[in-house]
Amino acid sequence: MNKVPKVVFVWMALMLSYQAHAQVKAGLRAGINYADLTQLLPKYGNGFHAGTYLKFSLAGLLELEPGIQYSQRKFDVHPGYPGNSLHLNYIDVPIVVRMGLLPFVDVFAGPQASVLVARKYKGGGQFDRTTEFHEQELGALVGIGVSLPLGINIQGSYDFGLSNPVHNGHEIKNRIFKISLGKDF
Repeated sequence: MNKVPKVVFVWMALMLSYQAHAQVKAGLRAGINYADLTQLLPKYGNGFHAGTYLKFSLAGLLELEPGIQYSQRKFDVHPGYPGNSLHLNYIDVPIVVRMGLLPFVDVFAGPQASVLVARKYKGGGQFDRTTEFHEQELGALVGIGVSLPLGINIQGSYDFGLSNPVHNGHEIKNRIFKISLGKDF
């Protein structure tokens, strides 16, 4: 008689793990960045991002999506010197909540932590104090996504810094508009 509760427990655990597996999707995402550093001369630039994510279904109404991305932001240092550029490379860790509006359209928002992993100046002269950029930044993002057949998704997001790092006497914030193409597996 003691075996019946054990068998039922094991069977329920297997069924729940199967259900949990069915509600988790992994994916890859890559795209283009259009970045802006407020209050600095290298104001606008572009770059790319690429990374991975997990989607956890929450009762079918919402999805929790943690991810990790490599994100490059390139800026022209001065409009009069087109060969001079600044490259800032980050690891971004967003945690977003997605809510479906239609069966194939969702909106999302959440916090994002970013770590500056590399910086490089290209061009003549020198860009003053690239080492003063803060290594960590806290931000948030909002956006809209469209799910297509075969697990393909397209999204647009606006990432904005919440912390106010000071560089060379100026309070700056990273602001990035991203366009991404993803694939759920």
